[in-house]
Amino acid sequence: MPKIKLAISDLHLADGHPLLDSFNDHQQSALEGLLNAASSNGSLGDAEDVELIINGDCFDFLMMRPYEQHGTTNPATALLKLEKVFAAHRPFFEALQRFISFPGRHVTFITGNHDVELIFQEVQARICEFILGELGRRECVDFCHTRSYRPLPDVYIEHGNQYDFWNRICDIWDEQGQPLTLKPQAITLPLGTQYIQRGAHHINAQYSYFDHFEPGLSFTRQVALLCLLTPESVVETVQHVMAMLSYSRKPLAGLSPGEERIPVKLFVHAIADFAAFQEDMVAHAPDFTEPLGQEATQADAMMEFIQVSEVMSLPLVEAITAIFTPGVYQMAESTAKGMQHVLHSDSTLRYAIAGHTHMDRIDPINNGSQVYLNTGSWTTRFALPGPGEITPEVIEWLRRPDWNAIPFRDLTRLVFAFIHAEKGAPSNASLCAWEGGVKGTYCVLA
Repeated sequence: MPKIKLAISDLHLADGHPLLDSFNDHQQSALEGLLNAASSNGSLGDAEDVELIINGDCFDFLMMRPYEQHGTTNPATALLKLEKVFAAHRPFFEALQRFISFPGRHVTFITGNHDVELIFQEVQARICEFILGELGRRECVDFCHTRSYRPLPDVYIEHGNQYDFWNRICDIWDEQGQPLTLKPQAITLPLGTQYIQRGAHHINAQYSYFDHFEPGLSFTRQVALLCLLTPESVVETVQHVMAMLSYSRKPLAGLSPGEERIPVKLFVHAIADFAAFQEDMVAHAPDFTEPLGQEATQADAMMEFIQVSEVMSLPLVEAITAIFTPGVYQMAESTAKGMQHVLHSDSTLRYAIAGHTHMDRIDPINNGSQVYLNTGSWTTRFALPGPGEITPEVIEWLRRPDWNAIPFRDLTRLVFAFIHAEKGAPSNASLCAWEGGVKGTYCVLA
């Protein structure tokens, strides 16, 4: 009998906060539909062994309070957050329980940068309690302790954040991706997590649409937009970030009194301070190698900075239209290059599967003999506004977003990797999207 693996990622279950939690009724009904289809009587259930692999960022510990000081987290804090997730998302855990109640069905969790707390044994045990209830089938729920997971000999899966400087996890695995300890009592959070929690939480809470645009908007363009719409938020963020430096640096030191209200001046000086912050962080992480090559990355960033600076003094509608011009989303490219390198380095692999970027992707390499797949995200996604779509009403929405009336085209796709393997034969994987809720079906993406 064949084996079936279903890989999803980036669900981002949180505490039910309307701005920070993207797993709502739409996602829940789709998950139930997918799991029903993977039951013994469903359209995907023609196998004795069906594994659901949740490849990182299932839970969004990052955005939930409380935050620990000194850029770390611990089991006690993680459990407080996990209880909030359970209170807001009981149907999610109940759906997993129904799934594993069928013979041969099991769930595996892989760690991501938003749920690095999955490494804690205490968190794993509590999740098992939520899912298993009275079933007592502990073997049906597993947690990947290594950086990557090979559910089949020719399939490699990892979240993808390790190729992203700001979101890589530094102190739980060795160079081979093996756990340093099976029972850590503290974890150093990724630098991106520390930046959000200590410097930019107010922006992420109020302007969380930055995490939902398709394609993603670069950090430089995000700063530019905020300088135009809410300069006081930029000033506050820079102040917090400068306090994170290993040395003393006055925030926005080159601005004269009142110049923070001039968007182009604020933008130039804010970017200079953020660049100093990045240089300081990189200097304390000499072991990291940028997959794309650091020189190319820096050149692209400088060119984008120059281009954006030139439009900041245009009339507001024209400036925002130019800021929303799609560009290269560096995080997606770094993850793709890193995963493609995995394939190039191991000819026994047919597929390398990641998440993290929130953008689904299919990249055949080596004449199609190997494929990089990205399962995107189950969070809400909407299109960047194009030329002619930036109106005063849209600008006001960007300044004060109303999540009950989003003025952008919905691009949400509930994507999963469908992996089918027969004994003694190569695996076959497709990127699919679930459509239609509990009674829906799936389509294979081109």
